[in-house]
Amino acid sequence: MYRIFLFVFFISLSSFSQNIVREAIKNSNLQEIAFQLGLEPGSEQIIETTFTIEKDGMLSNMKAFSEYPELNEEALKILMKIEKLVPRAAYGGFVSQQITLPIVFTVESKQSRMYRLRKEARRTKSEN
Repeated sequence: MYRIFLFVFFISLSSFSQNIVREAIKNSNLQEIAFQLGLEPGSEQIIETTFTIEKDGMLSNMKAFSEYPELNEEALKILMKIEKLVPRAAYGGFVSQQITLPIVFTVESKQSRMYRLRKEARRTKSEN
């Protein structure tokens, strides 16, 4: 039931640039923080976030809720990286909209972590 809700919820989010949000999550340190916290590999972590998309597309009133304050901080950093989103159109103009967005990720295994770190090291080396 929860996965169905997420699917329907993410379809409704398509009106405000899902790709921007996905990219910000992809470039975050969530996996590194999960490793430092010693979270179980393969476990699913959920960080509930809420924010308001203002009429001009800026985000405000950002909050994050999970068991771990470190993950909350990272979720807020993710939201702060998002410069602007498309506000909701209504009555011939734009209106503010309150959004609840769960950030769901699976903690990577040690093997996946090593692969990711090697890949990042190669990318950094090639950029320099």
